[in-house]
Amino acid sequence: MKVIKESKTYEVYRCMIEEKDTSGGRDSPDPVQLASEINENGMHTLCVGVTDRPAISPSHSPKMELKPTLSNASSTFPLPPSNISVTAKNAANKLSSAASQDPRRRVTGRAFPERRRGSLLVGQRSLDLMAEKGNLEGNQRFVKFIIKKYKSWGYYVAEYDWQMVVICIIISLLGMLKIFLTPQLNDITGYSPYGARGRNEYSTYQEFFSHDGLSVAVYLYIEAKDKGTMLRQNLLKEAVDILDITSGNITMHNSVSNKTYSFNEFCDSFCNINEPVRHFYNGFMIQSEAVVNGEPLNDRIKLSYPTSMLFGRKVSLQPYFFGIEFVNETINNQVIDENIEDNNSNNNNTNNSFFNDDKNDSITEGNVSTTTIQSTTLLKVNTNKGIITNNETSQDKNKKREKRLTESELRKITNIKSLKLISFQFRAAHQKDWIDSDVKAYEMAIVKYFKDIYKSDNLIVHVYSQSYVEEEMVRGGTSLLPYLTVGFLIMCTCSIVSVMIRAYYMHQCSSVKVMLAICACITPFMSCATALAILFFCQMRFASILCVIPFLALSIGVDSSYLMIHEWQRVTKHCREAPSRRNSTVCYRMAEVLSEVGPAIMISALTNIFADLVGCFTGSPEITLLCLGNLTTMFVMFIYQMTFYAGLMCLVGKYEIKQERVERAQIAKENRSHGVVVGRHNTLNRQNSKFYETTKHAVSESMQAYVNFVTHKVVAGLTIVIYFIFIGFAIWGISRIHINLSTQKLFALDSPLIVLDELRVKHVIPYYMQATIFVNKPGNLSHVNEMKKVNQLVRDMETLNGSWGPVGTQYFMRDFITFEKSFEEENEDESEPTNFAIDGISLPSTSMNDQEYAKIYKAEDLPTFVRWPEYDFWSGFIKLSNNTINNNTQLDKFFFTTSFHGKENSIWVVRGETLRSWRNIVDKYKDIDAHVFHEDGVFLDLINNMPTDTWQSVVGTMVCMSFVCFIFLNSFFTVFMSSSCVLSISVGILGILSWWNIDLDPITMAAMIISIGFSVDIPAHVSYHYYQACLQEGEDSTPEARLANCLGSVAFPAIQAGVSTSFCVMSLIFPKLYMAEVFVKTMIITVILCNLHGLVFLPAFLTVFDRIISSLKNRKKKHQIGNVDKETSEMKWHSKTVESGNKGKISNK
Repeated sequence: MKVIKESKTYEVYRCMIEEKDTSGGRDSPDPVQLASEINENGMHTLCVGVTDRPAISPSHSPKMELKPTLSNASSTFPLPPSNISVTAKNAANKLSSAASQDPRRRVTGRAFPERRRGSLLVGQRSLDLMAEKGNLEGNQRFVKFIIKKYKSWGYYVAEYDWQMVVICIIISLLGMLKIFLTPQLNDITGYSPYGARGRNEYSTYQEFFSHDGLSVAVYLYIEAKDKGTMLRQNLLKEAVDILDITSGNITMHNSVSNKTYSFNEFCDSFCNINEPVRHFYNGFMIQSEAVVNGEPLNDRIKLSYPTSMLFGRKVSLQPYFFGIEFVNETINNQVIDENIEDNNSNNNNTNNSFFNDDKNDSITEGNVSTTTIQSTTLLKVNTNKGIITNNETSQDKNKKREKRLTESELRKITNIKSLKLISFQFRAAHQKDWIDSDVKAYEMAIVKYFKDIYKSDNLIVHVYSQSYVEEEMVRGGTSLLPYLTVGFLIMCTCSIVSVMIRAYYMHQCSSVKVMLAICACITPFMSCATALAILFFCQMRFASILCVIPFLALSIGVDSSYLMIHEWQRVTKHCREAPSRRNSTVCYRMAEVLSEVGPAIMISALTNIFADLVGCFTGSPEITLLCLGNLTTMFVMFIYQMTFYAGLMCLVGKYEIKQERVERAQIAKENRSHGVVVGRHNTLNRQNSKFYETTKHAVSESMQAYVNFVTHKVVAGLTIVIYFIFIGFAIWGISRIHINLSTQKLFALDSPLIVLDELRVKHVIPYYMQATIFVNKPGNLSHVNEMKKVNQLVRDMETLNGSWGPVGTQYFMRDFITFEKSFEEENEDESEPTNFAIDGISLPSTSMNDQEYAKIYKAEDLPTFVRWPEYDFWSGFIKLSNNTINNNTQLDKFFFTTSFHGKENSIWVVRGETLRSWRNIVDKYKDIDAHVFHEDGVFLDLINNMPTDTWQSVVGTMVCMSFVCFIFLNSFFTVFMSSSCVLSISVGILGILSWWNIDLDPITMAAMIISIGFSVDIPAHVSYHYYQACLQEGEDSTPEARLANCLGSVAFPAIQAGVSTSFCVMSLIFPKLYMAEVFVKTMIITVILCNLHGLVFLPAFLTVFDRIISSLKNRKKKHQIGNVDKETSEMKWHSKTVESGNKGKISNK
């Protein structure tokens, strides 16, 4: 020991003892003990001595035993002279403060937040504490192995830090480029569960119409702008003009032949399917003119719903007219009842019979002299170049508007009082030289024309097609992307604020901390770009639902970066307090950071990955894509956090260490200038600010007050009661949740298709719910048994509850038999006599049985039948093939349609029951391979599949969470408590979503599964730390002390993660999209429930459970002590008896 005199007033002695570092022979900071005495010259002497220091992690600070040669008495030091620098004053104050404390009380006497705690979940500090308490068991080998690997990885990252950062940036940029070059592709059946029957039925539908490629299928729905009836002359006229525009003036470009064709030019089977509307208009004009002129009505024209008679031909209006109100309810009921009862008519033509051009002329000849449709020069639309030329001269500007008929006049013409919607359909089978992109361009040309170009003062035209649905789904998904900027800015703000507050609290404020906070929000985007690019390279479809993944990655993944930042600050603080050559390197600090928070980050990543893995197998194809994309993103994010972000922290750490050396050199220089000599590795401590001390005291008191409050017997009991009320409320919500997924949920809320779907549910479904039945193996229908099966299938469908009967059925066989009979009965009139009901519906005069059908049926006449002008539309209903043996034509397959009515059909569940009744019928005819198709079938199957898929997903997720927790935490207590919380949170999510008007559908289930993945973190943290507190503090500790130890490690990270996640997903409120709404509500509910369970419910249960166990143990101990006392007293009594007896014997002797 040497003493150096540097001042007349003060002598500062530094007692230096060289001690070799046990870990590597380097100099290490030595804990010091202070002593003070007055020498013979009257000067104060300050000695700094060294205590024995074990080689442990900087996160471990056990109590030190002082060397006996040093005094433990505290001394009061005079203030230094005014010419000493501020830094020197701070150092002297620090030393004086340290000397005034009893080292033996510094660990247990700390304020609440300064008590020694373990790791956030499981890390090096936790192992050190368990080793100190003697609780480190052999079953922690896996965790110790992981920590060892993380330490090694920390040194590796620090060595190749900038290389890792550059490589990750390059890979993510390439991934971003791949995403921009990948087109979005959606599948309308993608939300139907795996194995759902509706998926097979849709495949059958596609195979019939689009077996060679995409077919044309466009539907127009026309309504009046004033929401009134369409049964007005000018509106009907304009509707027919729309039909002409669509079929004759909008063209499709053929990329193979480089030619353009209109619908009238390329259609081959359904060309005249919309003609009934034109004929109704012509008949309406004829009858209106007669009524206005006071002339008698044409008795060959009867305009009624559901079928009209035009010159002896029956025309069905059901596929075209919707939202019908009848003249009076009696006629309405009569129309329905008579059509339901008429189920035995098989020989009468009850289907659409369309007219060729000659027939049309015969209708109008001599009758429509003043109201004949005038030819117009219409628009010409070219879908190849997108050029639209308009040579039309307005005919309505100078044309006098027709007089609107009164209700009494309208009653004379038709039984229809009001007509809300008119529909047209344009269908064409795929041709050999077509490509799918040309078909989609044609369908979208129709959409864009009526959406952007066509202007009408009277009508609104709604267009529906498969291409338009896919386009709107893509638009709905991409509408989320602009709000990523909002989410990013919100998250950056939260990140910067929280990180800088913590840095200010730890005296480590610097501009580089802001960069770290921002890069913590950039890392999830880089991970998302890389992960999705990898999946797209593997030919995975870019579905619109994947657009939500960046929001999920940002809200979930940033928490791990927070852990790394906060642990880095803690390690830096320790290294500054006890500097050495070893901990002044970035390698050492990064190794300490990763060994501490690495296991916690891995647990969070695994729980998220396993939750997504469960969703991949229990959902639907679209949900599988979402879960697979999120799973890959979570995995890549874990890799980037261990490479990119860890490397970035190393670069920042090198800058901080360099700044520390500069500050330490400046302090040494100032000290030497004022005669103060310090050691080589002097500490770099800053004087605690008033804010620090005040905040520290406030946080300590607030946390202790909260612990005392939540652990109070009355409060804990009341909390448990509230919890069970909450569970009951959630279960009630689950019992009333609706299972529903319609196409409008897949579009943006401003999509025109949502309006169209509402019109369809309101006006179409109650009047015309169509079932399409495909018969893929009809067999030889000239055989009676085969014909009987097919006809019986038709009759069974027509006799179901709510069916329109034969009048609502389109079955080619009835027209074909009429066609065949017309050639056999040459001596009879072509048209059979018909009886007319008062509503204008024809009733059969004769009936035919299946035997007569089979006798008349000749398959070889089918080609002639479908080429006949009156029946050419039936070519779209049947598929013919040639027998190679005898070269005869055979019926390969066909379909027929039948319709149903009922206002209750607008209810989703009722529609599902109706679909099941249809399937029950076709299931009886498996030998002819019958299938029924309904456009909502792929969604209606969710009613039966969703409950099963949901509980399977929850159970599967719980199993995976339990497995991960057990592997890392190795505590059955923690596994049980965290699994119970996951189940409780799942029940709460579904129940609250039900009360929040969210239906149960695949989107909701996916959001819940992903949310469950991160909901396990906080309950697992609380359970594990409470369990560890029980082991470390012993059985004599109180529940308050255990919970204080627990929440001291968990509370701040839990609240920080919850706040940041909530603020991030709040950006999804702005897009008008159902999918975004579901994820916002689900994740906010999850965050709230997760924190409630971790910080309120679980502590209440733990403390009550702890008190019950302690009470039982105390009672058992008292019982045992009572038994021991009783046995002791008995032994004493017996000994006295024996003693007295012996004495008696002796006396007797």
